[in-house]
Amino acid sequence: MSENQKGLPIKNDEKGHVMTADNAPMASVRIAGEPDDKNINRYELESARRALRLIKGNLGYNRLHALVSEQIAEGNALFRDHVKRSDGKQATGIITLEATGLTAANFSAWMNRAFAREDVLIAAHPEHYLIMSGPNGPHIVETLGDHVVGFYMGSWDKSEVPAGGTDSIDKRHSLLTLDDDGTVFGSISTMFSEAGGGMTVELSVTLPATSAPDAIDQHLQHFSVEFRNWMLLAAAEIREGSLTVDGQQN
Repeated sequence: MSENQKGLPIKNDEKGHVMTADNAPMASVRIAGEPDDKNINRYELESARRALRLIKGNLGYNRLHALVSEQIAEGNALFRDHVKRSDGKQATGIITLEATGLTAANFSAWMNRAFAREDVLIAAHPEHYLIMSGPNGPHIVETLGDHVVGFYMGSWDKSEVPAGGTDSIDKRHSLLTLDDDGTVFGSISTMFSEAGGGMTVELSVTLPATSAPDAIDQHLQHFSVEFRNWMLLAAAEIREGSLTVDGQQN
């Protein structure tokens, strides 16, 4: 939180007005005739996405990797240390998303093909620095907690639905290994379920206990951003006819 010239902390209220600690409004900016600055925030978000798409696309894999190589080395060393200090203890966090206008079956089929589309994978989150599919699973460089980490996501272990369940549930589990020495440092799990008018997605991340709660909380936030973007894109491509409902390209 920043401070004004009088040394009072500055924050924003729900409408984007700048407030001081004594709740006196200082400044706000909005488009004339609109109640708040939400549209300006949306325009900024869209511009930021375009800028990142351009920069990442122009740099390419090798230059992007070189750009963040120092941060990757630091982040990987930190999580190796977390594994050692946690001595086998782990922490898990779970977040559930709800979507309308898209079924779990359609999204699952779309995701199976999406992991071969680098443009779709890297665009899902601003802090996806690299995502490349490979024979050992996707190679990912992204932020965990406050640090950039490079890792491989192992092949999905498709879990069987528990007795009494239905085939409308898609459960998967994958181990995470550091990309420099193969240290297993965590795992992620997904569960896609059909729901009235749409679907629910339960996402979980498990990391060394000493990295909690910061790395866990941050990655749940990360999940919410990337999976919302993937679900919206899947629904749009199916609706526009560029993909069939089973995830095949037209």
